[in-house]
Amino acid sequence: MCRRFTKVNHSAELIDPLDFDLGSIFEPHFVYARDNAPAQLQSLAEKIAAADRYIMVSPEYNHSMSPALTHLLNHFGSSLLSYKPSTIVTYSAGHWDGARAAVGMHTFL
Repeated sequence: MCRRFTKVNHSAELIDPLDFDLGSIFEPHFVYARDNAPAQLQSLAEKIAAADRYIMVSPEYNHSMSPALTHLLNHFGSSLLSYKPSTIVTYSAGHWDGARAAVGMHTFL
């Protein structure tokens, strides 16, 4: 479910990795010929490319970021996300407060 939030000439869209059925076979968006990717991957790639900045949120899961978020992000080349302002937000029930998840998230951004 993608939700859009708008306030004073700014808008944000929440993209939940669990809302995308990416199947069990891993096929990255960037290996498809231009405009030949599955519709949901193409649509998401366009949203990512059009964004001015990112706020990436994840729990710490087994000393890393969420597997669902990792799986989703692995479908896109780093050029879609790079060189844009971003914020990383993590949380954990442990005493590391999600710091180990943030390290993995940093490599995507």
